[in-house]
Amino acid sequence: MKNFNLGNEPKITSGFTTPDGYFDTFSEKVLAQLPKQETKVISIFSSKKVWYFAVAAILILMLSVPLFTKYSTQQEEIDTATLENYIAYQSNISEEEIVNLLEQDDLDKMKLDFNIDDATIEDALKSNSNLEQYLID
Repeated sequence: MKNFNLGNEPKITSGFTTPDGYFDTFSEKVLAQLPKQETKVISIFSSKKVWYFAVAAILILMLSVPLFTKYSTQQEEIDTATLENYIAYQSNISEEEIVNLLEQDDLDKMKLDFNIDDATIEDALKSNSNLEQYLID
């Protein structure tokens, strides 16, 4: 094998060469190409107003959701004629189911005052022979 010495062999030159004195004026050339006025940078989070507005927006949303659900879910009152017609035409609803659905206020509205003496009731029961039917109902 042939002896190899880096100091004696010819070297390959690179294709890039810099002209003489290039780096002496390089910084002046770069600074001349930069813009003269710098733009002002405004940070989004620099002022506290942004945080106040964000908290106010969150509070408004938190308060508006319950109010919206309260007023949007109100049911309309059904008039009595419509309710009576519905109950009259529905044959699958028994009287017991209707009584179970009534509330105390409804019962108070339906209460009638009959001024009937005990003597009148006894006369009506004596005149009717079917007393068992009255006791069952």
